[in-house]
Parts: sequence; structure tokens; C-alpha cells
Amino acid sequence: MDYALTSKVALIVGGTSGIGLAVARAFAASGARIVLSSRNREKGKTATDLLRSVGDEATFFECDVSDSSSVNNLLRSTVDHFGRLDCAVNSAAYEFKLSRTHEVKDQEVADQLAVDVQGVFSCMRAEIAAMLPNGGGTIVNVASITGLSGTPSAALYSAGKHAVIGLTRSAAKEYISDGIRINSVCPGITDTPRQDRRIAHLSEVERVRHKAALASDIPIGRLATAEEIANAILWLSSPVSSYVVGHSLVIDGGLSA
Repeated sequence: MDYALTSKVALIVGGTSGIGLAVARAFAASGARIVLSSRNREKGKTATDLLRSVGDEATFFECDVSDSSSVNNLLRSTVDHFGRLDCAVNSAAYEFKLSRTHEVKDQEVADQLAVDVQGVFSCMRAEIAAMLPNGGGTIVNVASITGLSGTPSAALYSAGKHAVIGLTRSAAKEYISDGIRINSVCPGITDTPRQDRRIAHLSEVERVRHKAALASDIPIGRLATAEEIANAILWLSSPVSSYVVGHSLVIDGGLSA
């Protein structure tokens, strides 16, 4: 399918691994010009080299989304480099550990919300400001199915994703008249490096059993791939989904059906 993204400028925040990198590759394969950002400069260089083998143009700018001045610098650098911003995907997320609610420390609360909520807000605010002079664009925020229900041992993560969905819906109504279309995706359990890091302490046999147990609860019988989530984000970012506004697209293999 032609998503009409050739020469569009796409910013992928948190785009150096997992879902973010899969999104960047999908945009590059569709002819978009890519800006990647994350806190890890080495991963950024590796990812950018990979994207240049797929598409025409890709560059990397270091950014810490918990710092609004860093976000503002990222958007300024993006517009200075490419002259505009057409599409943005906010995929940065805090690396948290599963914990019962009463065990979560104050600093963990502050650090996680600074990335998962404030970070998304800061990115959207700066992206919208960059898009307004050019008559619009698209923004897709990566939420989660945990933003649609309660999640034991991940209450703060769940609360953050609820907030992302609320930010998405509110901003979508506010800016659609300016030509900016904002949506979110709610992935289910996805097979990514981050998922692997959560079970890195297990033996290889235990990791296989753990993933099999997760898959057994999903009607489709397996975890999502990062590429499947990326395909949905690409669709939401393209003119093909032009009448979709403020939507939270669930991609979970039937888990929440």
C-alpha cells in the first residue's frame, strides 16, 4: 500500500530500539526522511546507519524527554535540518521494574512520570508548535493496553499510559482544526529487547517458558512483533487514515477483547 509519505519529515522519539526503531524503518521504507532521538548516542548512530541502508535520509539528535529544554532543542534541530516537521511518533518510555504499589519509592515515581507523562506532553507541545506554521501534520503517541485497565505490579506505568491516552484525546480535539491529527496506539505484549530485559535474570529455559505462558493468554497465541505495531503507527500517520482523530488503536491479538 502506498502511504503517501515520500519526502515527509518524520520524527521518532525513542527510535533506536524496539517499537521505535521498527517505526523508523517502516517510515524509511515508505520514503520518509527520518529524525531519530534518544538519550543513547551510540545506539542512535547504529540505528541511523541502519536506516540509511533502507531509505534516503536519516539523522540522529540526542534528547532526554524528561527535560523540556532538551525536547525544545530537538524540535529546533529537526526544523533547522529539514525545514519542517510532518509526522511525529512519541515512543520513549521509562525502564521500570514490576513492583507492588506500596514498594515504589518517591524517586521512582518522579523519574517514571517525568518520562512517561511529562515527556509525552513536552514532545507533543513542541511538535505541535513546529507543525502549526506548515498547516498541520500527524502525531502518534505510544500508549499501552495497560492504559485501558488496571495492571497489578505496574500501577504507575498503567497510570502513565492512562495519562497518555487522555493527553492524546484532548489535544486531538484541540488541534484538528489546525490540520494536526493526533492518535495513539495501545500495544499488547510485544516481543522487544525491553521485554527481554525484564526476564534477563531467568535461565534460557525459563525465558522460553515465560514467553509461552504469556502467549497462552493471548487469543492469537503469540506475542506481537515490533513490526506489527509499527505498521499500525504508519497507517495512523498516513493520509489513508485521514478521518481517524483522537483514537486509541488497540493492537493486542485479542487479549482485551
